[in-house]
Formats: sequence, structure tokens, C-alpha cells
Amino acid sequence: MKRSLEWIGAGLLLGASLQTQAAVDVRAAIASGYGEIEAPGLDAKVEDFVGGDFRARFQANEHVFLRGQYLTMSGNDFRANGQDYDIDTDLDVLRLGVGYGSNWNSIRLYAAAEYVDLELGIEGEDDNADGLGATVGISDQGNGSWFWNAELSALILDDLRGASLDASVGYRFTPTVAGLIGVQSYSLEDKDDSDYEFGFGQVYAGFQLSF
Repeated sequence: MKRSLEWIGAGLLLGASLQTQAAVDVRAAIASGYGEIEAPGLDAKVEDFVGGDFRARFQANEHVFLRGQYLTMSGNDFRANGQDYDIDTDLDVLRLGVGYGSNWNSIRLYAAAEYVDLELGIEGEDDNADGLGATVGISDQGNGSWFWNAELSALILDDLRGASLDASVGYRFTPTVAGLIGVQSYSLEDKDDSDYEFGFGQVYAGFQLSF
């Protein structure tokens, strides 16, 4: 009986600790960007991508976190080999990951493993690639009004290999509400044909809620 009470007590203390340390950040932003495709005989670019960037992060305890991102953009200003076309183009990116971080004074270093799904649609014809990402990042964990974050990811998505870069800076209006701006870019190429390259990027601005 005593042993059972000890286990119950330990479980309650652990649950209370996780509840105390747990934190959630939710982001929503307007995104504006571009997309590029280079292949033999083709040099194409979409310059009027607009859409939304939605992210969430759950800090389970001092070190472990879960996170996700959904980016959706669309445009129709399609330029190929110097000619302009009105072609509906859609881009969707889903990222889901688990990570581990540690603080050093006001700086936090972290790494994450992610599932990444990328879908490009041109005039209703969709091309999908999914796979894994490995991310390392650094962020400001200070208590001041300003905060920042930067991270680099290595990506393996089916036959595509490459990297993504994300950097942002924000301002806390209150402990719960913050505004932020940032940039994100992707650069990918076919692992078997380096002449095929695909890249896109965005500038985003929005808000963050922290609980």
C-alpha cells in the first residue's frame, strides 16, 4: 500500500511539474512570396504568391517540444522562358516535428526532427513530395519586449534534397500577445538531376499568442 501511494504521489508531482512547465505558442501570419522552377528548357517563376502561414508549438517540459506549421500560398502571375502567362499556381507545405532544446542564459539552442509534406499545384495538376527534415535553431529567451529566432533545416523529400532557412523578429505587447515579421526560403534539387531545381520563399507578418 505504501509503495502504491508513493507511485501515486510521484505521478501527481510529475503531472503538476509538466502542467507548470507546459506552454503553447500559436502564430498566424499573412505571407507574400515567390516560386521558381529551373529545368532543361524551362525557367519559370511565380512572383505573386500570397497566402497564410500558421504555426503552433507545445513546450511539454523544459527541454521537449512539439511543433507544426502549415503554409499555403497561391498566385497566377506565371512567367516561363520570358513569357507571361495567367496560370493558377498553388503551394502548400505541412511540417510536424518533435524537438529538444536547452537554455544558455537568455539564448536557447534546439534541434528538431520533422515530417515535411510539400504540394505544388499548377492548373489543378498536383505534384507532391514528402519526407523528413532535420532542424537546428537558436532563439532569444529573454524577458524583454523584443525576441528573435533563426533556424536551418536539411530536407529529404522523395527525390528532392535541399534546405530551408527561417528567421523572425517579434515584439511583445503583453506577455500573451506579440507581433512578428520574418522570412523563410526553400532551395531544393533533384538528387539524380542537379539541372532540376525548385525553390520558393516568403515574407510573413502576423501575431503570436502565448499561453
